[in-house]
Amino acid sequence: MPDGLKGPSSSELLSQAQNRLIEHLQASEKRYEDLVGHLRDVVFHLDLALKWTFLNQAWHGMSGYSIENSLGKYFAENLSSKDTQKCTAGFQALLTKQLTEMSEEITFNTADNDKRIFELSCRAVKDETGQFAGFAGIITDITERIVAENKITFMAYHDALTGVANRRLLMEHLAQELTKPCGHCSALLYIDLDNFKQVNDHYGHTVGDLLLCEVSDVLSEYTQDEEDLVARMGGDEFILFLSNLGENSALVTQKLVQITEKIRVQLSEPVLLGKLKIQITSSIGVVTLDHATMSHSDIFKYADAALYHSKNTGKNQVRFYDEELEQSERRRHQLEDELSQAITNEEFLLYYQPQVDAEGTTILKAEVLLRWQHPRHGIVNPDEFIPHLEEYGLIIPVGKWILEESCRQLKVWHNAGKHELCLSINVSANQFKHPDFIEFIEICLIKHQISGEQIELELTEGVAIHDIPSTIKKWIDFKS
Repeated sequence: MPDGLKGPSSSELLSQAQNRLIEHLQASEKRYEDLVGHLRDVVFHLDLALKWTFLNQAWHGMSGYSIENSLGKYFAENLSSKDTQKCTAGFQALLTKQLTEMSEEITFNTADNDKRIFELSCRAVKDETGQFAGFAGIITDITERIVAENKITFMAYHDALTGVANRRLLMEHLAQELTKPCGHCSALLYIDLDNFKQVNDHYGHTVGDLLLCEVSDVLSEYTQDEEDLVARMGGDEFILFLSNLGENSALVTQKLVQITEKIRVQLSEPVLLGKLKIQITSSIGVVTLDHATMSHSDIFKYADAALYHSKNTGKNQVRFYDEELEQSERRRHQLEDELSQAITNEEFLLYYQPQVDAEGTTILKAEVLLRWQHPRHGIVNPDEFIPHLEEYGLIIPVGKWILEESCRQLKVWHNAGKHELCLSINVSANQFKHPDFIEFIEICLIKHQISGEQIELELTEGVAIHDIPSTIKKWIDFKS
């Protein structure tokens, strides 16, 4: 063939093909760089020595380090030892094909010495021979998401006002404690602020809230162990759970006596809130945990019983749940059941103590006296059971029965010619404060055709003074 008609040689064709391939690869690399260069997430390559071989532009914005200074460096230079071990184990699992993809949360120390939370996801990559050559993946900054999730979780398990644990966290914490083997003693302190309602009434709820925060801070000082916990149960009630107090029960009790007395004294000290100096006291019930026999309900039942006795024997004191208190509680619950049965079985009686004129010949008035015809103990005087009717919330139905029966009996005497006779009836604080108190009296008077002037209601001084305007209004309503 003539020289002028010769085509390119094989070497020239090979060179042209190589040039085209290089151009194609360069174009592909350019497209790849353009693609990953504008991503918000970091795209990376690591070699088998776990050193950076590629990082896109997002790396500088996310880590604060330049790409040039980072390439060739070990991936874990800014990680904790724990995160390094976790990721290294993951890389190894990719190479042994135990994992096809690794995803780990890591805490990264940025160039500004800021701790950020990254999510690292990657796969193992192979070279043209099919051998593992390293790893490729993506790093995403998830700090804001984790912070938001942690905040939501915190709010779900903590009191919004004071920041201490709420009932939900306390119950879960106790559940874990009760599964632990018996060993070191733990205790639950049930703390109630005495007369806290008066603080809210006199100074407002804002001051009351500040005081609750102060109390939670004081109690938090006593959480020395990571398993100790302060919780707010609601209102002015707090729980202090103390764990790992020791193994010797006598020494534990002695230690708890010192701790609770210190808390009681500290909470009774005046608190300065702005220009106000507030002073309150606290009542504390204490129960030591027996992991082998106690349940959630037992713990709170015993703690509540101890707190109840602390408040009802003068307040501002500490009471431990012990054998003596357990027997007292048993008697208290038995009495509550008996009083409930007394209402159902109509065991209450009314006696009428007459009051005569100066000559002693004419009965002008009679005082209504309540008695209990106990099925085993006979007649029981009111001093022995009326306080318990108040405590158990039974005074309202019993008080209504007294009013109804007194009006019925008075009508019987009127029909027998005792037209001038009137009755004096004692009224408890809870009765008087009940919203339908006046309405019920009116119903009784109308039903039995009794004039309001023939019924005298005797209020204790405490009832009358507690809320003078309300007392006057109710008294006027009754008289009218």
